[in-house]
Amino acid sequence: MDDTFSKVKALMVQEFELPADSVTPTTELTALGVDSLAALEFVFDLEDAFGVTMGTETDLRGGTVQDVVAAVDAALAAQSRLSAAA
Repeated sequence: MDDTFSKVKALMVQEFELPADSVTPTTELTALGVDSLAALEFVFDLEDAFGVTMGTETDLRGGTVQDVVAAVDAALAAQSRLSAAA
């Protein structure tokens, strides 16, 4: 299982008080009870947990858990490119 997914899943289970088996890559955030405000707040949790800055265009509303993982992976890749250029 992907490390990013595992960490995102653990954060979601903790932050949204979900049973671990309910969080799969294809699970829609709305099915987990994550509304738009919670999704926005979760972006800040992700930034803290992964040590990244996610762009203001990051919009997790209506997406799936895999969309969250992809957004984190993109932020990690962008950070890596910036670090390599410095």
